[in-house]
Amino acid sequence: MKIELSVDGGLASFPGLRRPVTLECDRLPADRRARLAQLVEQARFFSAAAPASAPASPDCRTYTVAIEDGSRARTLKLVEPIGDAALRELVDEIRDCARALRA
Repeated sequence: MKIELSVDGGLASFPGLRRPVTLECDRLPADRRARLAQLVEQARFFSAAAPASAPASPDCRTYTVAIEDGSRARTLKLVEPIGDAALRELVDEIRDCARALRA
């Protein structure tokens, strides 16, 4: 599975400092890989209707999440606050994985 995350907007956002993150899940530790796969399924990422989003204010972050898993691929744009708890948890885990890779 391959996951790409980009973040736009937010208070004091500096576009040049926010690079998209790509996670090649087969390179992650087994526990992280399993957790991401579990969260993708719990969020029904590939099958659920795209969440409705209110127009974002300039201070809200927008997350663009693209996931490829075999023949399945989908991109969702999510605006803070992310109302769906499962999607919010998925985005949080992706961000945690990205931070761990940068450390």
